[in-house]
Amino acid sequence: MDSAPRHNLLLWLHLASPLAAADEETLRVAVDCTSEELTVFIALKDTLAIEETSSDGWSHMQRRIAELYAVSASHSHKQQPGTSHVAVDIVPLNFCAYSPDDMLPYKNSATLLQSSDSMLPEWWPSEMRTNTKSYCQQPGSPVSVCQSTRTPTPWKSFAHVAVGGTFDHLHVGHKILLTATALAATKRIVCGISADALLENKQYKEYLETYRTRELNVLLFLRKIRKNIIVELVPIVDRYGPTITDSTIGALVVSQETLPGSDALNVRREELGMPPMHLLPIDLVGASGQTTNSADDMKISSTAIRAALAEQHH
Repeated sequence: MDSAPRHNLLLWLHLASPLAAADEETLRVAVDCTSEELTVFIALKDTLAIEETSSDGWSHMQRRIAELYAVSASHSHKQQPGTSHVAVDIVPLNFCAYSPDDMLPYKNSATLLQSSDSMLPEWWPSEMRTNTKSYCQQPGSPVSVCQSTRTPTPWKSFAHVAVGGTFDHLHVGHKILLTATALAATKRIVCGISADALLENKQYKEYLETYRTRELNVLLFLRKIRKNIIVELVPIVDRYGPTITDSTIGALVVSQETLPGSDALNVRREELGMPPMHLLPIDLVGASGQTTNSADDMKISSTAIRAALAEQHH
């Protein structure tokens, strides 16, 4: 039996509203139609209605992205046993730096749309329009115009934003963290990646990816989300990483799981005479397939992935 091809999906989402049931169903269908990779291009509506200084803007944005990943991850894991899980990337059209040339590789793959071709952004290649089909179009839904792919962020943003982690077997939690970081920064992302020497005591360490592999996966993903920004990848050899050596870092994106320990970084910066960083927490994707603030509900983790790999090899 022929496997389902790679697919793309274009959704228009209200930034300040919970994920609609119709959007969830569209996403589930797209996952079902895909065997390997699904790229979900999203245009966030009403972004300009939220003032740049609003803290709610950040909360709404990262929650919409986390919800999409939660739905796709939950549904992917419910697919028929023996089938591979679909790799899903959520790409915000309003803020990424995609151009027509960047889109050409997608022209031969089916694109599921929630709306008609008239809602496609102006730069969407014309040759892709003939290869798209409408799916789950809402009757009477207004035609919206996609904002520029370089739209200023309608939430408080920072020139230099840091994030850190192991980023082993890049998964949904990592993608939410990295996407939020890319959308919080206006000039540069400083991404600390745990050096191999720090991972000696990790469970199932024989299935850890090398530093170079993890570094490349992070770079490729960040470039897909926001190409028009400087990405600096730094090996982490201690608990502080670049946060205590780079005084220009204005914000740190953290998960709810690591938020309690993040205050120690600012304490150390104060001791060194450096300004404190703003802490930007993101939601987690829990075992229920929903977003959560509880680290106890975590299901998707690198450790769990390595444990699954270990079980497959025994």
